[in-house]
Amino acid sequence: MKLAVVTSVLGLGLLTPIRADEQKAAPAPPTILFLGDSITAAGGYVRQIGAELTKQSPATPPKLVNRGRNSETASDLSEAYHPGRRPCVLARLDKELADTKPNWVVACYGINDGIYHPFSEKRFAAYQSGMEAFITKVQATGARVILLTPPPYARTGPFPDGADAAAKAEIVKKADAEAEAVADKDPNKFGYKTPYAYYDEVLARYSKWLLTLKGRKDLWVVDLRTPMLARAQETHGGDPIHPNGVGHTIMAEAFLQAWPEIQKQGTGK
Repeated sequence: MKLAVVTSVLGLGLLTPIRADEQKAAPAPPTILFLGDSITAAGGYVRQIGAELTKQSPATPPKLVNRGRNSETASDLSEAYHPGRRPCVLARLDKELADTKPNWVVACYGINDGIYHPFSEKRFAAYQSGMEAFITKVQATGARVILLTPPPYARTGPFPDGADAAAKAEIVKKADAEAEAVADKDPNKFGYKTPYAYYDEVLARYSKWLLTLKGRKDLWVVDLRTPMLARAQETHGGDPIHPNGVGHTIMAEAFLQAWPEIQKQGTGK
């Protein structure tokens, strides 16, 4: 009989053999799959998360897989002049899940989903439907879902000095209606090259909705928008869509701050 461990029993000096096949194997470290658009594809915040989690568990670090894809959406919408229709994550999700077999799936979608147009209920419904389908597909595999609110669009339309929240909401509501009428006449009016002036207000509504999903079983939402807005002058360079290094660091910090409680709730440890 192969001895793996030899111990004395109750101090009596008796030796009790423990079979090697009776030893409990250490659980495999979790696999965390990151999905998203070009912000995730850039990889900055994912690499920082990976480095910190490795530092915390150097012997058994989690396996992070970044499968972000440029221009991608969850809504399956696209601007008229986009060079080729924007890809939708739902078209590749089954394969990504089968290939990586993740324990956790982290998703960051929204910046492209409003296709840089004014807010409309129809586009909003497409985003909601896409995200719900995403959640359903992931959870069907037994994986847990972590949604990240989209980072802000780092420019916003003009507001009068001293305008309060109610006044700003009225300005945006009127601007939305006027811009949507223009977009109906000219499909090329808005897009990633010519974004709607108040596009960040669209993302604010998308983020607010995502946060209402908190509390669902095996689903968590991390608010990236709030900490990034608090440092809005630092998070982007010349590009209002893609966060710079500081922006990615804030994104990573927001995730890492939430991760211990998410992991505890998700695994019971």
